[in-house]
Amino acid sequence: MAQPFTFGFSGDDIVADGDEGRDTLVSQHPNREQVNIDPPVQAKAQSHKLEDLLKTLPTNLSYKYITITSPKGKTLRLPRRELFDIKMQLMAEDETLSSTSGLDNSDIQTNIYEGGFKSWECSFDLASLLLDRGPRKDLDDLCRVDHVVEMGCGTAIPSLVLLHYAITESLPIYFTLTDYNASALQLVTLPNLILTWASTLPSTTAPFSPTSANPLLPLSETGDLEITPALTNHFLTSLQSQGLTLNFISGSWSPTAPFLSLIPTAPEMNILVLASETIYSPTSLSTFTEALIGILKEVRMGKAMVAAKRVYFGVGGSVDAFKVECRERGAVAYEIENHGVDLGEREGVRRCLVEVQMY
Repeated sequence: MAQPFTFGFSGDDIVADGDEGRDTLVSQHPNREQVNIDPPVQAKAQSHKLEDLLKTLPTNLSYKYITITSPKGKTLRLPRRELFDIKMQLMAEDETLSSTSGLDNSDIQTNIYEGGFKSWECSFDLASLLLDRGPRKDLDDLCRVDHVVEMGCGTAIPSLVLLHYAITESLPIYFTLTDYNASALQLVTLPNLILTWASTLPSTTAPFSPTSANPLLPLSETGDLEITPALTNHFLTSLQSQGLTLNFISGSWSPTAPFLSLIPTAPEMNILVLASETIYSPTSLSTFTEALIGILKEVRMGKAMVAAKRVYFGVGGSVDAFKVECRERGAVAYEIENHGVDLGEREGVRRCLVEVQMY
């Protein structure tokens, strides 16, 4: 049986159900990486239709608000599905223990579970920067991003910021959200996207009852959103009317060709790639970089923003190694200055944000 790899986080080290949207706690150093002698076969990359994923939703989503604060002091409160609600759905569907292991004692299990159920601290660093900059300025002040891709999205915190921005500013954007596990897309990614969309609706707007309060009142810390056919239909109609498209991909980034074939690109396209905590080990770093550069090579103007710890002690990944991997593939990776990312408070673990562009 494959042995789980864990970063050595305690329950409070993961940004999961904490009171604040941005957690400053950092990982403890594991003594060594637990390597699978015979890891399971990698999941093949495959696309998932939004309509099919909607059919997997439960009748109710329990959520808790998180607060994101930008370097310039902007704040945004977003509803995020609670971990206990995910676990309850899995139990109700009689899933095996391996399906819920990511919620309990393992951060990552190679080729089984890649951490998508939990929100990682670096994703909030990236989200806070995007709150200031928005999708337009991430490439050029004069051009609009056509396509946002979040690799290893999980709870999709950075994409939620841009989706909220796109809805409130009436910007048509194509979103591609990828995670190794299809279950993460079903249980956290899509629910969080729906919660973000619903949080922008007034209480008097269909599909909410005119006689009831908005289930996502800004002052409410926690709550429940009832998932009805009327709500999902309105969700689809709203996306179409606003020019918003959601594309979902599960499976491995390697080999790159099958993965890249599922991401719409065109030479005239402007694309923004987002990622958080994807370079934690040499293997993950290499496969991620190969797929990332593959995306950027296909478009006229592209940029990636990657949030990471400078060094993943005991695991092998690092920002410096990521820069080398990018350079060897004809891209330049440079750290974003004045981004407001805090130093780790324990054991000196630092975090940073890196931009990547082709030469």
